[in-house]
Amino acid sequence: MKNALIIEDEKYSADRMVELVKSHTSLNVIGVSYSVASATSWLDANAMPDVIFLDIQLGDGTGFDILDHLNAFPCIIFTTAFDEYTLKAFKYNSIDYLLKPIKPEELELAVKKYERIDSMELAGKIEELRKDIVKGYRSKFLIKTGLKYRSVPIKEIAYFYSTDSTTYLRTIGGESFILDLSLDGIQEFLDPLQFFRVNRHLIIHENSIESIDSFFNGRLSLDLAPTFDENVIVSRDKVKSFKSWLDN
Repeated sequence: MKNALIIEDEKYSADRMVELVKSHTSLNVIGVSYSVASATSWLDANAMPDVIFLDIQLGDGTGFDILDHLNAFPCIIFTTAFDEYTLKAFKYNSIDYLLKPIKPEELELAVKKYERIDSMELAGKIEELRKDIVKGYRSKFLIKTGLKYRSVPIKEIAYFYSTDSTTYLRTIGGESFILDLSLDGIQEFLDPLQFFRVNRHLIIHENSIESIDSFFNGRLSLDLAPTFDENVIVSRDKVKSFKSWLDN
């Protein structure tokens, strides 16, 4: 029986992936990691699995950071929630991927068709994929104020948030500006070591955190500066990756 490692920063998604793999493949899940740090530690301490299901965006970095740690690659099946442009990059490089939310039949097909290829060939494919997907992080965002435009440096941004289908950035000085991007789109341009998406509506910079308190049912409550208009709650599924992000 071949062994599989699952790397996914959302516990709910990781647990679901474990159940899907157990129910719909003959693979044996021998490990689950929720961050770059925990995955690299696991790989240092254990034999290389036959298959790695690898999330691209992790709380403390990207899946490519984990691959940089390896001397040779097993079969890599990426899991992603990215857009159509990114999916074209996967197809162009002939690397298997599963689009979230993952469907059992697509998982079965991906596992059935995978074949071990030469490690050097796979390394080349993954490097090309990295170039297509990992864009340079933004150093500023262009915003419009009245009839004028202004650039806001990334170092002046406390957080991004969405409300009533509109996306905003808020500066460390407390100013809010509308952006013509979704939070999903913004997240692709942000350095994951500096910014963390605490929930569907909010991406914060590490320097915006004033205090962290325990909250009901294993969650965390954050106070931000400048003050956010609603309670900022880190969901239980994100608590572990959030702590790992802070440690880095």
